[in-house]
Amino acid sequence: MSNITVDTEQGSSTPLPDNTNTIFARLFSLDVIRGVALLGILIISIWEFGGFSSNEQNRLHLLRKGSDFYWFTSALLLFEGKMRALFSLVFGAGIVLYMQKPNQPGLPSTQELYIRRQMWLMAFGVVNAFVLLWPGDILFQYGVMGILLFPFFRMSKKGLLIAAIVVTLIYCGKMYWFYADDHKAYKKFKAIELIEQKNKKDSAAQHIKDSLSGMSKAELAKSDSLFKEKTKLNRIQEGDKARWEGLAKGLKYDTTKGPEKGEKTAMWGNYKKVWQHLYQRAQGKEAAWLYRIGIWDIGSMMLLGMALFGFGFFNNRFSTGTYVLLAIIGIAAGIFLGWLRLDLQHSKHVDYIKYLSNKAVSPMQFFPLERLLMALGYASLLMLLIRIKLLHWLWEALAATGRLAFTNYLMQTILCTLFFYGYGFGYFGRLSQTQLYFFVAEIWIIQMVFSVFWLRFYQYGPVEWLWRCLVYRKRFSNKKENA
Repeated sequence: MSNITVDTEQGSSTPLPDNTNTIFARLFSLDVIRGVALLGILIISIWEFGGFSSNEQNRLHLLRKGSDFYWFTSALLLFEGKMRALFSLVFGAGIVLYMQKPNQPGLPSTQELYIRRQMWLMAFGVVNAFVLLWPGDILFQYGVMGILLFPFFRMSKKGLLIAAIVVTLIYCGKMYWFYADDHKAYKKFKAIELIEQKNKKDSAAQHIKDSLSGMSKAELAKSDSLFKEKTKLNRIQEGDKARWEGLAKGLKYDTTKGPEKGEKTAMWGNYKKVWQHLYQRAQGKEAAWLYRIGIWDIGSMMLLGMALFGFGFFNNRFSTGTYVLLAIIGIAAGIFLGWLRLDLQHSKHVDYIKYLSNKAVSPMQFFPLERLLMALGYASLLMLLIRIKLLHWLWEALAATGRLAFTNYLMQTILCTLFFYGYGFGYFGRLSQTQLYFFVAEIWIIQMVFSVFWLRFYQYGPVEWLWRCLVYRKRFSNKKENA
């Protein structure tokens, strides 16, 4: 295949003839898909970077009309979760590709090098989250999942496909589990409401009884105070009540925009103030989110990517008709499930109590299937477009962006935090949703142009080069001899 090139460490490449063994090869298709996924991720990430608040998103969920709503809906339908799924798909394929490299004399084994790569990826993720201040970091999670899935690379392609399906179904089960937790939270809240109502009635009845007994005003006040103290909610009940009230409040549009102003005030501050505001959010994403959701979210798509690599999907071994069929079915079915999800989310935002009473499934129940189908459809479409060589210059630019994915991902963090946060230009919360997308397009252009020109002179991206040096514990030359 003409799109396969020799490259043992993502460096310079030399075309291989069609009959060459491709075990040590890098795939042009993987670079293109990785580049598309990397750029696409920013369409959703820009909301958090730029201050497109959850309060404003709640307003659009309820509005259901106007250009802002259609931009928002299109992003949710076509990109939310799908680009991360696509990136995970490629990452999974990359695991198998890397592990097929033979051990080299004088160097640690491929398995040891792989584990080192994942450990350093986790370290870069910590820096991205807690130093560069991007709470939506995914590098740490990918490092952890890469280690957890390390034993799976020896599994057969059919076994990997079955594992991917099983993990996806478990992910669907987790969505129902969270919905069942909301049911329990509401039931506890209703029980607490009844307790409060009973306390009020008992307090009033006791006050009347004490009044009739001829007690003085001071004695009445003391008696009433003691009764209220006795019937007060305990700490667990207060926590259950606050939990439901917070959940219900988070689904409503706050016309006063109070929470939004508080967010802006924090994000317009200096580095220390922004760090203090984002610390817990970053900690939650790196820990709680990973172990509650990420392990299924990322793991299912990595396993699918490993399986597809085994079937030859990324090696261009499928027929054109198969790629067309997978693209049509994947994208069409994904969009259908997406519309269903958005319709259910609208009902949830209108009246969640009514939704809980009438709907048996969570709005997110089939989201894991939706993103899997869409990611598979997108990957198939890209493989098809690469095969027919349509807009070849664009695929070359995207492949260069994908080869510098590590550098470009951190570059996105640096550009966005400096532009939006208070210690930079302070544009957090100042741009409309449409303006945020224009900013995304500007970053895309910068990164594609940068990647193309950088690879004319260097073998690796600057962060990729540093990563390689850290893994091998030695300094490598990066500049191309024929630059």
